[in-house]
Amino acid sequence: MSKVHLVLAIILFIFAAVQYNDPDWYFWGPIYLLAAAWSYVAARSPALFRTSPVVLYGALLSAAGFVVGFIYDAPFIKPGWIHIEEAREALGYLISAATSIFAVWDSRRRVTA
Repeated sequence: MSKVHLVLAIILFIFAAVQYNDPDWYFWGPIYLLAAAWSYVAARSPALFRTSPVVLYGALLSAAGFVVGFIYDAPFIKPGWIHIEEAREALGYLISAATSIFAVWDSRRRVTA
């Protein structure tokens, strides 16, 4: 599973990198980098999700924030959503939340207490 987390981290890093031409890159770049960081930790040091409260609660708090962002922007997801920036942002939040939650869940599952 660590390879899956590494691939997710790379994909999220690429998502952050392509924000360079977005008017609000300073907002979305860090969101994707934060989600990439949790996936990277899950790939390289999964035990930190059991031994470090900062890592565990940081990832969970980040995921909660991503979920709140998704809920806020979700009403914009409707037919023709690809042309609505808020709808695309909602999916960005959802991807970030899903990868962060997956990193926590899988790391805690793989590492015994």
